[in-house]
Amino acid sequence: MDEKAIHRWVEEHEDDCVKALQRLVRQPSVAATGEGVAECADMLVETMRSIGMEAWAVTAGGRPFVYGRLASKSSNKTLIIYSHYDVERVEPLEGWEDAPYSAVIKGDRIYGRGTTDSKGNLMAHLMAVKAYREVYGDVPVNLKFVFDGEEEISSPTIDRFVAENRSLLDADAAFSLDGGFDASDKPRIQFGNSGLLNLEIVATGSTAGDLHSARARLVESPVWKLVWLLSTMKGPDEKILIDGFYDNIRKPTAQERKLLEDSGWDDGEQMKALGVTRFLTGVKGPDALERLLFQPTCNITGMLTGYVGEFRKSILPARAFVKMDFRLVPDQNTDDIFRKIKAHIARQPVNGFEVIHLGAVPPSYAPLDSPISRSVLDAASAVYPQGPIVVPRSDGSGKQAPWLGAQIGVAGVASGVGPPGWHGHAPNEFITTGHFLNGVKFAATVYANFARA
Repeated sequence: MDEKAIHRWVEEHEDDCVKALQRLVRQPSVAATGEGVAECADMLVETMRSIGMEAWAVTAGGRPFVYGRLASKSSNKTLIIYSHYDVERVEPLEGWEDAPYSAVIKGDRIYGRGTTDSKGNLMAHLMAVKAYREVYGDVPVNLKFVFDGEEEISSPTIDRFVAENRSLLDADAAFSLDGGFDASDKPRIQFGNSGLLNLEIVATGSTAGDLHSARARLVESPVWKLVWLLSTMKGPDEKILIDGFYDNIRKPTAQERKLLEDSGWDDGEQMKALGVTRFLTGVKGPDALERLLFQPTCNITGMLTGYVGEFRKSILPARAFVKMDFRLVPDQNTDDIFRKIKAHIARQPVNGFEVIHLGAVPPSYAPLDSPISRSVLDAASAVYPQGPIVVPRSDGSGKQAPWLGAQIGVAGVASGVGPPGWHGHAPNEFITTGHFLNGVKFAATVYANFARA
């Protein structure tokens, strides 16, 4: 099977591919609230069956996973594909120029929640399967698909799904598509993801509720308690001050460091994409990329307390809380880090905090040298003239192909087909038609390469 014929099919069926993506984007599927998730799973099952696949929804105590498979008549190799169909919330609504699920096309951009994260990536696979079926009546390799319905809430039941459905997941390699290109408009090929720990810290004061601000002379302020606590967790030099936080961090190997140096990282392009003029601590070049991929974070994602409306309101708030996330790297353990954070808080001179665990994803990594690695790298070079950027792992988090591959004992590689600057998790998320259609070609070429590997 010649993937060039598949590329021609994509070019001849551009409108059909784009309409299929628009239909999927127009179906809400918000994991955090459940809005439209079951309906989107049903839509995917119907779509997959319509192109000749076996497909059904499976639950493991949470949002549905969509599982599919298609046997090859010409190969005994099996590739398992991971992606996700759930999306992030659409708020703030006022930031959207068009309805969040409109999938409206303006120029070469398709706008809508999930266009790049990750329905465009997911649909690239399904259109690649459809192309092979229509051109050859077969696919070059046995394919299995796991489409997650709760990735945006850290995939809390995927461990159980894998354990309960292990017989469905046997494969020779794993591959995932999610997200978009590097700021340099090159596809990023990665062999793992950062870990993620989400938590909330609540500080309380008067049990009588909000008080007149004059009472601040007598009653402790939960807002100041929270400010004082946060100042003990990270310093102005960006060092995290929690005892033992850095104990288990694995430094990059010589091979990983060379990948960083050969990645083509461009400070100017990256700063422009981020809207800044310098990186933290003044780091530059490959050292900046190493900091991004091999250093953990202690990040405040939101705070809420008191009154911030028009004019003023003289109160002493009775409650304050902060949401935080911690990006973690190998070999940090999410449970160990959570225990260390709680112990740190308990040692502070101020007290009266509740620490709530909101979910976690472990760091993942996979071998850099494997048949699937070479298959993906060669496919990226064939489809994208600018070539790929290769990094040991992503700065983002998720239980994607490197994680899934580790669970079943095979190598896994991750990438993504969306454009740079795609407004991830923000209003006006988009994918370009060109990036999406090239993504179909990319997925199809990976299948063909792996069959020959």
